[in-house]
Amino acid sequence: MAIKKLDPLVINRIAAGEIIIQPSNALKELLENSIDAGATSVDILVKDGGLKLLQITDNGCGIAVEDMPLLCERFATSKLSLFDDLESLATYGFRGEALASISHIARLSVVLKTPGSQLAYKAFYTGGQLATPKFKVESSDKTAPRPVAGKDGTQITVEDLFYNVPSRLRLMKLKLDEFALILDVVGKYAIHTDGVGFSCKKFGESTPALATRPQAALKERLRTVFGVSVASDIIEFSKDGPLEEYGLAKVSGAITGLNYNNKRRAIPVFFINNRLVTCDPLKRALLSLYLVFLPKGNYPFFYLSLEIKPQNVDVNIHPTKREVRFLHEEEIIEWITGLVHDTLSSHDTSRTFKQSTFKRVTEGVDDVATQAKKYRQENKLVRVDASQPKLEAFVSKEPRSITSILDEARHTEDEASESSQETERKEIDLDSIRELRQEVRDKVDRPLTNVFNNLVYVGVVDSTRRLCCFQYDVKLFLCDYAAVLAEFYYQVGLTEFANFGRFILEPAMLLEEILSPLYDKRTDLVPRQDVVSTITSMTDMFREYFQIDVSEGILRCVPLLLAGAEPAPSKLPFFLYRLGTKVDYLNEKICLSQILHELALLYVPPPVDQIHCNPISDLLENFVFPQVRLRLVAPATLMDHIVQLADLPGLYKVFERC
Repeated sequence: MAIKKLDPLVINRIAAGEIIIQPSNALKELLENSIDAGATSVDILVKDGGLKLLQITDNGCGIAVEDMPLLCERFATSKLSLFDDLESLATYGFRGEALASISHIARLSVVLKTPGSQLAYKAFYTGGQLATPKFKVESSDKTAPRPVAGKDGTQITVEDLFYNVPSRLRLMKLKLDEFALILDVVGKYAIHTDGVGFSCKKFGESTPALATRPQAALKERLRTVFGVSVASDIIEFSKDGPLEEYGLAKVSGAITGLNYNNKRRAIPVFFINNRLVTCDPLKRALLSLYLVFLPKGNYPFFYLSLEIKPQNVDVNIHPTKREVRFLHEEEIIEWITGLVHDTLSSHDTSRTFKQSTFKRVTEGVDDVATQAKKYRQENKLVRVDASQPKLEAFVSKEPRSITSILDEARHTEDEASESSQETERKEIDLDSIRELRQEVRDKVDRPLTNVFNNLVYVGVVDSTRRLCCFQYDVKLFLCDYAAVLAEFYYQVGLTEFANFGRFILEPAMLLEEILSPLYDKRTDLVPRQDVVSTITSMTDMFREYFQIDVSEGILRCVPLLLAGAEPAPSKLPFFLYRLGTKVDYLNEKICLSQILHELALLYVPPPVDQIHCNPISDLLENFVFPQVRLRLVAPATLMDHIVQLADLPGLYKVFERC
């Protein structure tokens, strides 16, 4: 195929997709424009997570009506003239791409009024150009800004975001936590920006989800955004001109002290030259520092604002401007770490520990000690204890060489190194996942759950029919472990949603190659290419929520549901085929439920001959059933898959002994 130049419309849409990844990115760009305009009040209105409506209103300096034709044209900006101006940049925006990008993937309208104007003006934009109220590009007399009533400032309304990018819109339908991401962005700018009041609310609600006062102190803003627990133990600090030789002009911020008790990792807030960014080296250095001060399992909160000479900072390295690079990074981070260490050390004078007081019970002790020894009923004596490990757990089944011991030691060191770099646990706030978890809780059968919580695994009875025995109290049960594990793995998937481990396939395999055994045996299946196309169209969702990597049509990894358990290789073709044909990707709740059920079936051991059942029995005894005791919430439907074989009193009646 010959090389040809892309159409400008295609180029602009591709660029827009890089800059505006989700509604919170669009809001960040609009929010920065309002702050650049000198606004002291910024109000945000959101509908459907910003996909249907995202409106931001400010009282800034506004935009002159003469500039409105260029407002959404790409690379049109009032903040930059020459490339060298980047070295002295003091504003958030500079490329002139934000509004242009939004207008290419949404319906954009703007109402603005400057302080010297008697009227406000309203205009509509599509594809970077002025448009009619129906968002069509026509002659200039039909698209010219029209006068309306309005207040000083700017109101930008973004409607139907990604309406012309269906693939991105389908992905967004699975992200009902977009409003939480929008609140996160607004909250971070609220604690950093002095003299600006922010409010953010959902469409149709009377009270805002977040509101801060323009005159509020930093501690009050922290209390509003992050809660009382953070604000009550916060330490503020500020240093001017600490490292002039490295270009660091000022460091300010707030960190939690030593009495802050938080078991969840809080995402740090970093601003460099007033720009919200991520800085992983600084984050790792501060977390390592806090290990000296906080108990294991506790995590700090910190907000830092760095002012670095503009000529030392490169802000033009990421489409969304979320990353920057600056000179003398190692020296600056080392100095900041020392500053935080000194600040914490100066406050390390006292700590508060919670103490529980137990009432001492003395009554009845003598009575119990003097009670007559009760007669032991042998036919009702429970002879096993689910909490006690078996001797097999302490016995090595094979002799070990010095080489294997050294390899294991090295492997343990590698694991320790990996665990120190463990990724943060994601907190996914999807309504559908909450509803699915609630359905599990609503269907719980308490007596049956108690049986599973206190069972003692006995062994596999028939591996071809997937039957095993376990004991509870004085009763012996036969159960279909395939049905039990299908429910158990589904619940594990719900609990660990978006936080799975990774089971890496070595070597990685083409999806078409994995599906081949199915198509070699049957001819009535959905075309193979359609199955692969459906799966690969959901690559981002699979990777983010399920650790399934199918990029470029190659399966590289699947989620690890349980340590010690592995997916059945023989089930992979069926698993992929059902992902491509049996999952309803248009309904979020049904989609996630079906994928989790398919993952559960992938991990259920397949039927095997009795002579090959030892590995499955070891898996059930040492890995699966110990976790079933701890985690399974049994529904009443599992009663159909469990049969009581015998009980101790009954055996005594027959044999008069046991």
